[in-house]
Amino acid sequence: MHENQQPQTEAFELSAAEREAIEHEMHHYEDPRAASIEALKIVQKQRGWVPDGAIHAIADVLGIPASDVEGVATFYSQIFRQPVGRHVIRYCDSVVC
Repeated sequence: MHENQQPQTEAFELSAAEREAIEHEMHHYEDPRAASIEALKIVQKQRGWVPDGAIHAIADVLGIPASDVEGVATFYSQIFRQPVGRHVIRYCDSVVC
């Protein structure tokens, strides 16, 4: 891959319902970056996880860089970046949970 080429992501398209829900959430925030966590939750609720293509699709709807959406997605452990099972068991042994 050349230095200035972007990595290829799989073909991905938000459903009409996902796009509409994300656009609705955008109107609750002055800065579209603030809506990125809600947009990620919307996609994850529908699909069970957030694929790479969804990051770019969300960024396009919000009008922000994909790197900003990726940063939010990787910061929150509740956003799954890989497929998970139907049931997710969380274990916590610290005060923060």
